[in-house]
Amino acid sequence: MRYVIALGGNAIKDSSSIAHVAEVIAGIYARRNEVVVTHGNGPQVGELAKSERRNLAILTAQTAAWIGLEISNKISAALTKANIARSHSIPAVVLTDVLVGNDPAAFKNPSKPIGRFYNEKEAELLRKKGFSIKKLIHGYRRVVPSPHPKTILQKDLIEYLLKGRHIVIACGGGGIPLIDSHGRFEYVDAVIDKDRASGLLAKEIKADRFIILTNIDGAYINFGKKNYELLKKIRVAKIREYLNLGYFEEGSMGPKVESCIDFVKSTGKRAEIGNMSNPEDIMLQKRHTIVMP
Repeated sequence: MRYVIALGGNAIKDSSSIAHVAEVIAGIYARRNEVVVTHGNGPQVGELAKSERRNLAILTAQTAAWIGLEISNKISAALTKANIARSHSIPAVVLTDVLVGNDPAAFKNPSKPIGRFYNEKEAELLRKKGFSIKKLIHGYRRVVPSPHPKTILQKDLIEYLLKGRHIVIACGGGGIPLIDSHGRFEYVDAVIDKDRASGLLAKEIKADRFIILTNIDGAYINFGKKNYELLKKIRVAKIREYLNLGYFEEGSMGPKVESCIDFVKSTGKRAEIGNMSNPEDIMLQKRHTIVMP
């Protein structure tokens, strides 16, 4: 089977969580499966952007290399611990270019949270400096343009590496965004949502399982309220209904649910959202969200 496993940017701040997931990935690989690991970079690219006033595409490339290396090292250690021969299984980190739509609305209306959470006073100071700030469930965060991905330019390379039995780490931070400007590619000052890019990659390389790991157990309705409920096995039509009713926060769980819906509708296969702290639960089909056709 071919897996695409997406790791959340907030979740991978914890090195021990990465090590735990790496052991699960090594186990999946040992059963003769193909594995692509993608990851977010929201907190990391936001902190880097505070000190380096550079195009977000360049900062995404920097964080994708940095985080990709850390994930690669953890997977390599897990393979060694499991006594899995590494002659072909050495993880390959692919800096991934992603073609995005050139929709002016996506650039005029920032929606992707980056950096850490701020309190109200800090958020107001950042607004005065010209940053776009949005209030979320857990506080305030800077938001930046996030155009939708159209195609993964290195998808053929990724497939080639998979066929060579490499574990591939790709689409770091959602990939490096570029547009087609009159026949020429140009990098743009934006951050692609990692879940949308991961779902697109899963479709383009014909993955059998698409799994999103984050820092909560799955998709909830009424999240943050007394009557919250974890959605477990749910049909794609029903979770789309919840999405349209606004149950999932934009820039957070919303894109995860959208990506699962798109993958399921396009492939007829199921998609899953679970907790990075307990990745074995997903393998055992326990406490997490499964979106079914």
